[in-house]
This record gives sequence, structure tokens and C-alpha cells, in this order.
Amino acid sequence: MPSLYDDLFEDSGKKNKPTDHKPEPIDLDNDRFQETGNESLDEILILIKQFTTKAEPFSQLLTRTRAVDYEVEKGILDFFLIAKDKHDQGSLANERSYYAVLQTKFTAIITPMRDLGHIHLQTIKQFNRDIDKDYYSIEKTDKQVQSDKEIAIDHINIQRKILADAATSLSILEEALTNTEDRLRTYIDVGGINNISSSECEILAQKRISLTSGQLHQFDYSFFKMNLLDKTAIGLGVYLKETTSQYLDKLGKVFINK
Repeated sequence: MPSLYDDLFEDSGKKNKPTDHKPEPIDLDNDRFQETGNESLDEILILIKQFTTKAEPFSQLLTRTRAVDYEVEKGILDFFLIAKDKHDQGSLANERSYYAVLQTKFTAIITPMRDLGHIHLQTIKQFNRDIDKDYYSIEKTDKQVQSDKEIAIDHINIQRKILADAATSLSILEEALTNTEDRLRTYIDVGGINNISSSECEILAQKRISLTSGQLHQFDYSFFKMNLLDKTAIGLGVYLKETTSQYLDKLGKVFINK
């Protein structure tokens, strides 16, 4: 297709002859000519603010839940002798109540955690898609852009820490649930008020798996558990786009059936 600018320049010292060609009209509906609202980096900062607003009461919830109180301690001696379980409730009725408390606390954490995980996903997705070393702003100086980018990276790392903290609490509660099920099985067919059937134990285990695997809330919390390398990188404030692209790919699969 002839250039739209052919008629504006001379060729070999001579002005081009007029032609029947008419410039294509400019499509004012093209995205480039539309008002897009906030710039991409500002949209990311808005997402970060949304996360932070929800994260404050969530962090207080983690404090009140006190998951560490339910941690199952396993030492090397447990492989050689039978140690008394400090969480043993002493009766079937008490074990049932204890089990219900664990379920309630697990649900109380995973439900808002899923919302935070979704905001985290949107933030990472937009940052990786739009922000790089060549990013520029129409309204801000390069110095302000760099400052906002550093703020965004810092908050993204904080988000990962918060989600990791929640994952740790859920992991403790999950193990406490399975440990309680083991104790419940000791009451199978013992008779009397402490009697429980094998069938009921199996149904309890199935419901627990649905809860802790993420099937019930369509959210796999275990993804947010951190290894030592993750903790080190985040502690240093590192944000490698290539590595984060892999993280983003896996993060998208956290939301089951989504």
C-alpha cells in the first residue's frame, strides 16, 4: 500500500504528481486515540491499595486464630516410642468439638485469603505485562516513575509474605485436622458414649480433604508456601521478571476451575 506521506515529499528534486490515491481516514475509535483513564502503573498502585485495605483486618484475623497453638509437634523420638499427644482431648465429644473448631478456623482464613490471592494475581499480571525498563509516563517524571515502580515491587513482595503467612497457618490447621482424625479412629467400635463408626470417620476425612485441598473454595492455598530461596529473594526485595513470569503462570492455576 502506498505511503500516506508520498504526496508530501519530492522525488529526485521533483514533486510527486498527484494521484487518485486518497489517504485512509483515521480511525478515531482505535484504542490509541481513546481516553484510557489511569496509567498502567497507577492502576497497579490502586490494586495494591485494595490489597492493603483487605490485608489489615486479615492479618488481625491470623493473629486471633493462633494457628500455632494447634501445631502438631513431631520430634525424632516419635519414631522410636509412643509419646502422649498434647492435643489429645480425652473423650470423643471433646475431640468432635476440637475438630469443629479447627474446621471453622481453616474456613475463616481461606475464604478472605482467596480474595487477596485474586488481587495479587491481577497485580502481578498487569505489572509483568506493562511495566519494564522502557515504561514511561505522560504525566510523571522519570524519577517519580522509578519511585512508583519500587513502591509497587516492595508491596508485591509484602503481598507474598502475607499470603505465605496465611498458608503456614492453614498448613498447621490441616495437619491438626488429620491428627485429630487419627485420634477419632481410636474410638471406632469401642462402645458406649465414646463410640464412633468407621463409616463416620471416613466421611469426616472426605469432607476434610475437600476443604483443605481447595476443592470446596476452588483455591489451592498450598501454592503460597515459601521455601528458603523464596524467603531470601523476597527479603532482598528481588523482582526478576523472568522468574516472576513462571510464578505468574503457576499462580493462575491456584484458582481451581477458573
